[in-house]
Amino acid sequence: MIADVLKLLGLVVIYAGVSGYGLLLLKQAELGFNSRLILGGILYGLGFLVWLWILREHPLSVAFPVAAGSLMIATQLFGMSIGEPLSVVKFVGILVILGGIWIVSAEPFK
Repeated sequence: MIADVLKLLGLVVIYAGVSGYGLLLLKQAELGFNSRLILGGILYGLGFLVWLWILREHPLSVAFPVAAGSLMIATQLFGMSIGEPLSVVKFVGILVILGGIWIVSAEPFK
């Protein structure tokens, strides 16, 4: 049970990190074909492959909310790294997402 939770957590952290950083690079890419656009697309594509791995190993009703919520949190953090503000409302939203992830992911592993 603990091993399953840790495996899901590890895969989700990889998914959110790789996909979120890919999105950051895509946002920072200037118009036209350039290295940030290419690397961002590759990383986002790798994130998709990790998402497929998560989906194959866990129920959809758990995999999707956990992965989607984690990506939302990662994009907030990466946004902060480029100067986007983290308001109190966004911070509370992150806490709500974390609570939802915990609630949704805890039940299947009982």
